[in-house]
Amino acid sequence: MMNFLGDKVEKVLDLIYDAAADNDVWPHALTQIADLTHSEGGILFGQSVTAQRIYFDFNGRLNEECNRAYQARHMQNPWSQYMEHQPTGQLVMSDEAVPLAELQKSAFYDEVLRPQQIAHNGMIALAAQNDFRAAFNMCRSAGQGPFDGEEQRLLHWLSPHLCRSLTLGFRIDGYLAMQHAAFNVLDRLADGVVVLDRKARVLFANGTAVRMEEEGSLRLHQPIGTHSPPHSQRLNELIRVALQGGAGGTMGLPRSGDGRLLTVLVSSIRGKDLGRLSDAGVKDAAVLLFIIDPANRRSIPLGVIMDAYRLTHAEARVALAASSGNTIRETAQSLGLSPNTIKTHLRHVFAKTATSRQSELAGLIAAIGSVRIADTDSGH
Repeated sequence: MMNFLGDKVEKVLDLIYDAAADNDVWPHALTQIADLTHSEGGILFGQSVTAQRIYFDFNGRLNEECNRAYQARHMQNPWSQYMEHQPTGQLVMSDEAVPLAELQKSAFYDEVLRPQQIAHNGMIALAAQNDFRAAFNMCRSAGQGPFDGEEQRLLHWLSPHLCRSLTLGFRIDGYLAMQHAAFNVLDRLADGVVVLDRKARVLFANGTAVRMEEEGSLRLHQPIGTHSPPHSQRLNELIRVALQGGAGGTMGLPRSGDGRLLTVLVSSIRGKDLGRLSDAGVKDAAVLLFIIDPANRRSIPLGVIMDAYRLTHAEARVALAASSGNTIRETAQSLGLSPNTIKTHLRHVFAKTATSRQSELAGLIAAIGSVRIADTDSGH
């Protein structure tokens, strides 16, 4: 029986969580999972079939030429069609989705699978919003056969960790700053950052978080909390889940005084980021909190938003205005455009950012704005 707490699995977990802050780690994580499950290789990708666009693509030991054929002609295939209706986080065996004999009749099999001798696949939908899908695939040859019970149990056990790591990569763009800069970048974030130890005690709070405490929105002494008992209870529950290795989560927090909603993101700390914090003198770090004010994003350079999600200049202007909580009519008036034009731009923005409403868009814009870029600060 496979030991899910053994060194090899722990190494894979560290790679999975490291990949949240460094996309270059994903191929290594996928290769390690392939080795643990005796598979040919794995792939993790995000795509929109309607837009015929691959947003990201991390390949662990699979054939790149076949992958290019997939992207050019086979994004819509028997496996993807079946997975459109599956819930996120659920492991699906390809033989349950489509019998191999039927799959072998498809052009998808002839061009993408047959050249790699792939016949079986373990599939997990990691994220799904509107037409956007992010998926994990672990592929096996006909000779290797379908996944056995132990291998399926391992993939099922890894599923929430894969979902969580991908979500971190989507939602906490500010977290990526820790990959590129020294630890003291956290003290320059426009949003609040709090690091907790394994007993939920505050190890570090940046200047923004301290100001939030001074204004009464946040309590930084143990137990950490807010001015609202129900919200304090919810926050401590998310922290408890993160301390136990769970996914943490997101909650809204009314700001003291005006009641404007702040967004709190709670995440456990693993792998490289744990080492970075330790190197910076913050020992025993276990949980990371981001406290984001989605309404405070007016100063974000349009170029940053355009680069982050490949938006046009017009789409970036609408995204920034709409993320501040304005209605479509208010956004139209502020930009001098018609409501129908705003709606059209928003549809494109939602598709490109994998969001479906303005509140979700605000969270992404907040994440982009959480790091003050040096050029912006210097006036360039």
